[in-house]
Amino acid sequence: MSLTMATVERVSPDAAHAAALIAKAEAELAQRYSPEHRHGLAVDALLAQQARFFVIMHDDEAAGCGGYVVFAPGLAELKRMYVARPHRGHGLSRQVLRAIEAAAAAEGVRVMHLETGTLQSEALALYLSAGYRVCGKFGAYTDSPVSVFMEKHL
Repeated sequence: MSLTMATVERVSPDAAHAAALIAKAEAELAQRYSPEHRHGLAVDALLAQQARFFVIMHDDEAAGCGGYVVFAPGLAELKRMYVARPHRGHGLSRQVLRAIEAAAAAEGVRVMHLETGTLQSEALALYLSAGYRVCGKFGAYTDSPVSVFMEKHL
């Protein structure tokens, strides 16, 4: 895997290119999980929770996205990490994750939490390699048998 330089920009989740990526992410998750096991926030929920959201541009296309929501002082949750299939294998997810973590740390976030699924081996590998560790359950999805809960101290 070669690390490709790309541009990460902060955007509103309802920006056209961000919303399109969120829709693609949801469509891919729908192929893996039943509706009761998909916990990704829709654009309106991201806006309501004041998500800080980012899009990575690669080859002049919106290639991936991700963001975070601060849910208590010093604590945030990673949301909607996704890289479109044609852009995978270039290190873009790692670049988005680093940008998110840097922005969160600058805002005073000390611990980043996330929930991902057991069927997302590529996501689990990314998070483990980036320093995330399995932690206790949290949020509205604590009863989900396919959820993996992780955290990282920033």
